[in-house]
Amino acid sequence: MPKKMIAWDAARTRAKLDELVEPGVIGFYRSVEVTEVLGVQGKALTNFLTLAVAEPVEAPAEVDWKSILLNQKRLKLRGTDWYVGIAQYRLSLDAFLEKVSEFEMTGRWRPAPVELQTGTLAAVPPQFVPADGFKSHPWNGVLKNNFFEGSHVLELFDTSKEHLRFLFGESRRLTCLAELVGEYLPIKLDGMSDRLGNIIIQLPVTVISSEARSSSDYDHSVAITWHPDVSPRNVRVAAEIWQDSTVTSFDAAVISTGEATLQLNSPGGGARTQIWDEDRRVLLSATPPVHFLTAASFSMSIAHPGSSSPRRDFLLPDSMGNMAPQSLALIQERSAQLIGSKPEAPREPWVSQRVFSESVASLKSRREFVQYGLDEGVLQEVEKKPAAEPESIQAEDTSAENLSRKFTRRMVALEDLRWLMKEHGGEGVWLWDPFLNAEDVLRTLFFCPHHGVQLRALTAGKAPPDDGPNSVVEDADERERRRQALARAEQKKRDQAAHLEAAKGNGRGLHLEFRVREGGAGWGFHDRFIIFPREIGSALAWSLGTSINSYGDEHHILQKVAHGEPIAQAFQELWEQLEGEQYLIWKTP
Repeated sequence: MPKKMIAWDAARTRAKLDELVEPGVIGFYRSVEVTEVLGVQGKALTNFLTLAVAEPVEAPAEVDWKSILLNQKRLKLRGTDWYVGIAQYRLSLDAFLEKVSEFEMTGRWRPAPVELQTGTLAAVPPQFVPADGFKSHPWNGVLKNNFFEGSHVLELFDTSKEHLRFLFGESRRLTCLAELVGEYLPIKLDGMSDRLGNIIIQLPVTVISSEARSSSDYDHSVAITWHPDVSPRNVRVAAEIWQDSTVTSFDAAVISTGEATLQLNSPGGGARTQIWDEDRRVLLSATPPVHFLTAASFSMSIAHPGSSSPRRDFLLPDSMGNMAPQSLALIQERSAQLIGSKPEAPREPWVSQRVFSESVASLKSRREFVQYGLDEGVLQEVEKKPAAEPESIQAEDTSAENLSRKFTRRMVALEDLRWLMKEHGGEGVWLWDPFLNAEDVLRTLFFCPHHGVQLRALTAGKAPPDDGPNSVVEDADERERRRQALARAEQKKRDQAAHLEAAKGNGRGLHLEFRVREGGAGWGFHDRFIIFPREIGSALAWSLGTSINSYGDEHHILQKVAHGEPIAQAFQELWEQLEGEQYLIWKTP
């Protein structure tokens, strides 16, 4: 077994902490405010998150450990037997450093006189987190008041998350935890779920303040001011503009006080800046891209009252079905007026309006955007597949008579779903389609190659328009119609179950359940998705574009969804509402 390379350890964290808290290096710290989000089960306390912030205020002579809880009432984490406690107290800097030393020696984190359960904590290399710019940074949803020069952050990272897996396995619990904590602290836990279980040490930079300004000659200047108790020392002010994954401008200057003028050839700004302490070799400031306002566009619009306003008249059906007249006053815009001048930008608007953010061929190779139902090149698509792939459809009749164009399109489309299940289905596959039937389940989920993973199929029991005549007696009363519909639905479920039971084979490694939404349970649905749940991290989801029973027949688009976790949550909520034999079509033993 190869030897594990350790890039950082607790001793280096303690040494870096000693270096940073030295008065005047990056700030003047006298105490550390410790905020703990705790999970409570019986008498056991588990660290959900600890944030320790170094600050200049004095610590009390003694901590009143009986009054450190911010929540006076017990906070129940819905759907679990856990409660949440939020503690906050202040230690002197020396006392906190002793706690870090204890961790270095024992590997245990215990800042308060109570036993605190943690996962496996590992020291990781330090980071520097800038203040927010135009876009917010997830770190700043957790750190305290990181508004100015930024903060150095040291972490003891929970690498096992052994006590927190119940949160990652059900993301709604994570959402609930974030809501509970948000009532007491300005912390957005769900935005930094990977940091749950960690010990976070924040050291804000306060020895300098800086300001970036636009310069007519050099277009970017950075002025620095030192803390009154600090003797000025040399710092390197560097700025770069990063556009379109390219460094388009860079400049740097060494100063000790005053202002550094940097030539970046960008009057509108857009540079991110770092201030590096040349003497102490430490970062004192970093910013996201800073833009300068060089022009403002104003436009005025006016809606004329009364009959003088131009109006759009049209008809709209009312609740009784009668066409009722509608009249809408239109707003007339005046021409815009520009104050100032826009900076010259020869690459714009073409770069910002680039038609594709990524090659369509690349998206297609990952099955993130694929069109079906286009006849051109379909046969070539099949012929280009590696020889090993057709074995996945060996049960199909591929004789010359049956290899029609429609059949070929369908096989190409279904092979892409099978490819997705192979690539992403290692933790399960959920198929959500209102028209899903037994044949569709056999052609999709049965082809998931991952042994024993959870496979779920959810249908609304709907039948395609061409599924045959309706057997309901036309002159039956409403009660009889409902009885016939229920009997037909029950028979359909039995037929679907019998189909799967007869076709299941040995069922080796198959863990599948097929449910139907019917009656007033849950809610109706229309969209079709294939979902890949994740125990840790966001679920993945693809929009199918059409139902499986018509997959590849007509033009439709398979497309990856940007935010898969909310879709997985919606599926899970509906699935749980359909618990019971009346909604079960079939499942493996």
